[in-house]
Amino acid sequence: MDRIKLKICAIIVTFNRKDLLCKSIEAIINQTIIPEAILIIDNASTDGTQSELQQRYGGNEKIENNKLTYLSNYNGIIINYFRCSTNEGGAGGFYTGLKLAHEQNLFDFFWLMDDDGYPSETCLEEQMKYTQDSDYVMPLSVDINNHLQLSWATRKKNGEKTIIVKELQEEWGKTMPFIFPFNGSLLSKKIVDEVGYINPKLFIWGDDYEHYYRCLKKGFTPITVLDAIFYHPVNKAPTVPVMFGKFQVPYVESELRFVCLIRNWAYINKTNHRYVAMAKTLAAYSWLFLITQKLNVKKFILFIASFADGLRNNFERHKKYLPKQ
Repeated sequence: MDRIKLKICAIIVTFNRKDLLCKSIEAIINQTIIPEAILIIDNASTDGTQSELQQRYGGNEKIENNKLTYLSNYNGIIINYFRCSTNEGGAGGFYTGLKLAHEQNLFDFFWLMDDDGYPSETCLEEQMKYTQDSDYVMPLSVDINNHLQLSWATRKKNGEKTIIVKELQEEWGKTMPFIFPFNGSLLSKKIVDEVGYINPKLFIWGDDYEHYYRCLKKGFTPITVLDAIFYHPVNKAPTVPVMFGKFQVPYVESELRFVCLIRNWAYINKTNHRYVAMAKTLAAYSWLFLITQKLNVKKFILFIASFADGLRNNFERHKKYLPKQ
């Protein structure tokens, strides 16, 4: 393992997935070039994440909520841990992690990821090849269980979509001019200085794209490096056909996830003047609840309320659906 000249802080957000988290940490430790530090943001896990980390990576310092804790210098990588007092969601976790790392004023880049995926051995090395010309460098998300396939269908140059890794690599070459954040996103300090942190109010779903669109507005050009591989579960968010099969809309039974899904995308589309997308969303979900689900009035009302929340910048509704802690 080699130390890289630019200082990198890997930031992992976790919640009740200690085994997957440790697999992610080991993958970072075993990179062909290693980052300066790993910062773990724990969203108030109840599965023993804290004790598991202390057992594996050392650290005798007493851990307190909302306090940055040094665990150890493990194989040349500083490992720090921050336990939130409540579950702040992925958005809150990435906000906290990026803010803590950025305020240390030690790092040139920040490497963001959830706990359910992990980078291939050469992932960071391949991403770093492009940091002189790009401030936002993504790896390619590959199915964690089938390395010949992508984690989700991705468009080729002609607009058609594919799930085959080799097919996408042959089509685009070394890089693609778009991304799927935050699964291994490598962000420069310059981006954080100019664009800011992740919006913590979004809780889950869409916080990555909300930040991505802010990067585009500031003139940054994010890229995906197709030789940098990040293993991630396939996209299992269910979709439902509407309007005689012309459209597919994401749909989840969980009221917490549904509220965040609808509210956040209404907010993102409004903020970025994506009015056609807003109109399609209104039409598609109205069809889903009033026609496909035969007057599911309760869910239709929740949809309208959540959509209106996004237009009004109201980020409170999801809290009523959070489990009691």
